[in-house]
Amino acid sequence: MAAAAVTGNPTDDLAELEELTDQILCDCLNTRYQQDKIYTYVGDILIAVNPFQMLGLYTNQQSALYCNVQSKSDFAPHLFAIADAAYNNMKRNGRAQVCVISGESGAGKTESAKQFVRQIMDVSARGAMGGGDGSGGGAEAHVRAKHPVETKIIQQNPILEAFGNAKTVMNDNSSRFG
Repeated sequence: MAAAAVTGNPTDDLAELEELTDQILCDCLNTRYQQDKIYTYVGDILIAVNPFQMLGLYTNQQSALYCNVQSKSDFAPHLFAIADAAYNNMKRNGRAQVCVISGESGAGKTESAKQFVRQIMDVSARGAMGGGDGSGGGAEAHVRAKHPVETKIIQQNPILEAFGNAKTVMNDNSSRFG
């Protein structure tokens, strides 16, 4: 059954497969990547494969679609869904949330972090405006000014990156700093 998912239409959530080996994981990710589906869930984990091209995944319309999503299975896997879930869990439970973004050099961590923060700000702005009905996609797309907190977070990103900008086996230089 797992092999059928690899050759057919791989599931959005690989945790649903009866068997998940390294080979099945790689085959599913490759198949999805060839279809420009760069996001795949494995349970609560979101795997992203850098497409090295613009795919129109971070538009205001996409942001609105992933606002107050009731169930992640209602929509295709997306970074915005993870940001939405983190924000809503924080509001519902009154507890801080943690999201880990990791990967190799050039994997898209910086872009993912920027888009994650942007979606948190969009979801919180829609909540403050009474937008979104909890069904996902209920809030119409809008353009908003950057919140001062968002600007401060994004400005701190180069400082935070400096801590992780050491020489590695895969990256022998400090490319971000010349």
